[in-house]
Formats: sequence, C-alpha cells, structure tokens
Amino acid sequence: MNRWRTQRGDVPIGCLIGFVIALVVGLIAIKAIPVITSVGEFDKEVKAQADRAGLPAHDDKYIRKHLLLAADQYDIPINAKSIWIKRTAARIKIRVTYDLPIEFPGYTYIWHKEHIEDRPLF
Repeated sequence: MNRWRTQRGDVPIGCLIGFVIALVVGLIAIKAIPVITSVGEFDKEVKAQADRAGLPAHDDKYIRKHLLLAADQYDIPINAKSIWIKRTAARIKIRVTYDLPIEFPGYTYIWHKEHIEDRPLF
C-alpha cells in the first residue's frame, strides 16, 4: 500500500487549458466554416456574373435575378436593394453588401460583407 500513496491523480493545469482552448476553437469552427464556405461560393457567383455581363442576354435585371437566386441557394440574406450595378460602355461594376449573423452559444456575431467586382465589357 505504500507505493499508491505517492500517486496524486492530478491533471496538469496545462492539459486542462489546452483542452478548453481546443473546445472553443472547435465550437467556433463548427458554426463559422459553413457560413464562410457559403460566402465563398456566393463570391464566385458574383465574379461569374460580372464576367458574363458582356453577353447579349445579360442585362442588369438578369444579373440581379441570378444573384438573388444564388443568395437564396447559399442562405445569404440579401434583397434587390443590396445589389448595386453600374454599367458603362466599357465597364461593369457590381457591389453586393449585406450583414450576415453567425450565432454562437451566448453570442451573435454580425459579419458585414461586401463583394465588389469591376470588370471590362467585351
């Protein structure tokens, strides 16, 4: 029985701190990664619409409609007023702004996002 008396059974404090940090990072990742991937996919759609703006059937109404459909598909909260399109003879500028809430346990982070594309028309 003397040999069991020297064992304390403690967990080093560094191990507990590391576990808590890993847990917090994991919770943030679980909530943020799907939102970040949705925003990235929507950004690709904005770039694609800006690149295709020179095609005959791609007027401002068509671009706005497809951006709203893509936003609905990726759960991005925008409306028609969030999309700003300016077309000149040689260039098109598209700007989409919105606030995206990311809900964490006990806290809601509001992420202000703005997509800006400025492309030449061919």
